[in-house]
Amino acid sequence: MASTSNAAGSSNNPRLEARLPEWCACESRPVLWWSGTDSNPGRPFLGCPNYNTVGKKWCGLFMWVDKILEDAMPCDDRTRHLVDDEEWKMKMA
Repeated sequence: MASTSNAAGSSNNPRLEARLPEWCACESRPVLWWSGTDSNPGRPFLGCPNYNTVGKKWCGLFMWVDKILEDAMPCDDRTRHLVDDEEWKMKMA
């Protein structure tokens, strides 16, 4: 259901790296998850590894991947949104 990810990764986009947390408040690396809800089926997000687990405290880290990508993209590059979005999704995965 989830896979671990080096959230900071290595990127040529400093705006993207600034938005990607390397550690959550639980002092763990964020995990790449996919939503299983009816309202956001299959939508990827970064979250605390303790998200939705029984018996572990969740620090609250939750970030939609598409919002991170959108916020990291300069305004003049939004016309290339679909191409860039797919490229960054592949890098995140």
